[in-house]
Amino acid sequence: ILGGMGVASGQAIDRMWEGGHMPLIAGVDHDRKEVSVVAIGQVSVADVREHLLHERRDHGLGYPEIVDLRGAGLPFEPGDFQQITELLRALSLEAPLGPAAFVVSSEADLETMRALEVMAKDYREMKAFLSQGEARAWLDTRPI
Repeated sequence: ILGGMGVASGQAIDRMWEGGHMPLIAGVDHDRKEVSVVAIGQVSVADVREHLLHERRDHGLGYPEIVDLRGAGLPFEPGDFQQITELLRALSLEAPLGPAAFVVSSEADLETMRALEVMAKDYREMKAFLSQGEARAWLDTRPI
C-alpha cells in the first residue's frame, strides 16, 4: 500500500478511484495473512463500513490488520463508535475477527481510538499506537 505497509491490490486501487472518495486504501495479503490499511483525509462511519464489507468479501476479516491513521481526520460524532461496534459485533457472529493495530499521529487520536478499543473489546482485539514499529510488534504477538 503506502509507507512500506504492503502492496495495494488492483481491486483496492480501483475502489480508491471509482467514486473519487476512498479515504481507506486497503490490501488483503493472503500469502502473509494480513490486511494493511492507509487512511487519507476525513474518515466517516460509512467509510469504515465499506472497508469492513470489502474486507469480508476479500476473505480478510480473520487476518491481523494494521491501520495507518496518521493521515486521517478522526473527529467522530458521539454515536459513530457505537455504529462501528455494532458492525463489528455482527461480523464477529459470522467468523472470528483478527486483531487490529492502529497507528495514530497524536495523543488526542490515541485517546479517541482507546474509546473504540473499550467499546469493541468483546468483538475484536484492537490497540492504538503512536509508532508503526510498536503497532507491528504488538500485532506480531497476537494469535490469529
